[in-house]
Amino acid sequence: MSDHTRALVPLESWAYASPELRIDGRRVDLGLLAEALIYYEVAIINVTNPEQFAELLSTLASEGALNDFLALCEAGEILVYEYSFITTAVLSEGVYSLFNIQDPLQAQPNTFQQRYLYQPSVEAVFSKARHRKRLYRALRDRVIEVKADQFGAAIENARADFEDPDRNAIVVQAVVDELYALKKLGPPPYVEARIDERPDGRGKTITWNVNFDQLASIGGPNVNFHNATPLTASAISNRFVWSSAGLNCDLFLPRPMSVLVGDKLYESSKHVVRPEGIVFDLEQRVEFPDVRRLINTGQLTFGDALAIRKKARRFRKWLQDEADRDRDAIVAYHNEVAKESGLTNTGRKALAILAATGGGAAGGVLGAVLKGPEGAAIGGAIGGGTTYLIDIASKLASDWRPVVFGNWLKGRIEKLMQDRWLRR
Repeated sequence: MSDHTRALVPLESWAYASPELRIDGRRVDLGLLAEALIYYEVAIINVTNPEQFAELLSTLASEGALNDFLALCEAGEILVYEYSFITTAVLSEGVYSLFNIQDPLQAQPNTFQQRYLYQPSVEAVFSKARHRKRLYRALRDRVIEVKADQFGAAIENARADFEDPDRNAIVVQAVVDELYALKKLGPPPYVEARIDERPDGRGKTITWNVNFDQLASIGGPNVNFHNATPLTASAISNRFVWSSAGLNCDLFLPRPMSVLVGDKLYESSKHVVRPEGIVFDLEQRVEFPDVRRLINTGQLTFGDALAIRKKARRFRKWLQDEADRDRDAIVAYHNEVAKESGLTNTGRKALAILAATGGGAAGGVLGAVLKGPEGAAIGGAIGGGTTYLIDIASKLASDWRPVVFGNWLKGRIEKLMQDRWLRR
């Protein structure tokens, strides 16, 4: 059972995660890591490639916080979670297909050090060999590598979603809402999608009521939004849910990825779990600094966040106590810690939390219990996307009660699930 002491924290910035940073050419969200460490004893971080990892280390070094980071790794308070493959949509003869792609070295066990730490971009951060050796020691036995054949179910469910116009609309709506807010373009359009069979019988055509070229222009070249981006985003959100279930941990997510993950958890819970008691939803503004934003804009340092972490034990205790998550208490805790930290003049923070809090299985459909992130091989058929939903719901109905930090499209996904239920 999750004790809510650990959270999976993806640090890559792209169209579906911290796009405001990617617009500026930054590839990792240091502020997200800092904020996660305030709420959790352990941050399980994910970066996508050695260049992103090098940028994380370089940014910490520029703040004089690299030793703090290494000390947290040595203490087991930061772990690394690495997908030893890439999930991407491949275009062939006008048709997109979704795959987990893995090279021979990635397929081998325990190759993170070779593939990441020995790269010139990472080694260049450390001026002396003994400093590099400390990095190697700090991460020894603190890296979780997962391989492509463990995530077949997540791919299959994303493929199934891509044939669902409602799900397609929600996935695109998430990025539209974020880009319009970032660029202050006013109310975003309500995204709708239509799916038609291709005349040649080779797949289906998806038509949205929004212009993808315009979205690409809004995001700019660094964000690189294109036709395949929503499909890839759906698969990656599934990866995060699948990983979190296997780790029995929470998720600390940037927008708009939190939208996709929150909606998928809600859909999974409603697939085979009774609706009562499954979702705890908190949206509140609190007297507390937006640590993530202040660090990413240089107004606070990583060291400042670690100082707040020392005072915020009551936040973490609140998360860990499922039986007594009093909404007023968490608001009061934020106010108190802000005063104790001398940060009362740095603005207010929007706190958004989705949590699974209980609920019983509906009938005998929960025969298969998730044993960890395991599934079919690349592209393998495992009964469409339903297997993924059942396995995640099985975990929700047994001992996994994830907390997800981040906003989600609650009203829209509730209506979607209600409409589906009425059509049964």
